[in-house]
Amino acid sequence: MAHHHNVPLGFRFHPTDQEIVGSFLHTLLVQRKPLMPPYSNFIRACDLFGKKLEPSEIWNKYGGPQLVDQDLYFLSGLNKLTTKRMDRSIGHGGTWSETESFKLIEDDNGNPNPIGRKRKFRYENKGSEEHTWWLLDEYSLFVGPKNDYNDRSYDFDFVICRMRKNDRASSKEINLIRSSRDQVQKKRSTNKKMKKDDQMGSTEESSSHVQQGYSPSITGGELVVSYDNVDPIDQTFFEDNPIFNIEQILCETKVEDACSPSNSENVDNSYSKWTESYMEELMACI
Repeated sequence: MAHHHNVPLGFRFHPTDQEIVGSFLHTLLVQRKPLMPPYSNFIRACDLFGKKLEPSEIWNKYGGPQLVDQDLYFLSGLNKLTTKRMDRSIGHGGTWSETESFKLIEDDNGNPNPIGRKRKFRYENKGSEEHTWWLLDEYSLFVGPKNDYNDRSYDFDFVICRMRKNDRASSKEINLIRSSRDQVQKKRSTNKKMKKDDQMGSTEESSSHVQQGYSPSITGGELVVSYDNVDPIDQTFFEDNPIFNIEQILCETKVEDACSPSNSENVDNSYSKWTESYMEELMACI
């Protein structure tokens, strides 16, 4: 992560739940004071419950890819439908879905009453490849003791949220790619063996009789095949040019840049390449 001004070298922003609620939220919402450096460098103002940006766009905009063992923290306004119901839509068709029961935040100073609440959410959008990829911890401050701490109403219109990647979802995606790659490699090995067996069988059969479409003859102790109205194809072509590869799989799943028009300059679109591609598809159907 790029080094912020007024931040000591080696500093990592890992506040506790009590510090987020009892210090940062209390300063912002009760004392109505801005946070001072270095904390103001790490808690940014951003609408996490709006329809403008996707979680990945927010992550990239605020330096998420440069983080090392850290998460992003935001002060966000709530989109209230009622005092207890919130609109947690985000981006284009996504929503923050609660994953477990909320947790009450206790005060470190011996206060017997909880000072706030922590709720956990996960990004869900079945129409997006980033479905379940993002996690959000939401921290809210109580204005004072409550008669019913199961009440889901909010005393303030702002919360602090901690946003991070879902490691489980990332691992699942990596495993999916690896599994697809293994299946392709297995299929390639099977196809190679089948083609080799077919070639051996064709050679043995050609030595005994003439097959339809070509006539064999022996020259210098080697079998030479002359084709009638059939273009000769070197069988090693199919060995050296696999039908599928991992780049194609990635293009169909995530890495769109590899198939983008900007990379088309590096692709040889000659007639011979087109012929090779056509024959690969043809052999895959045999």
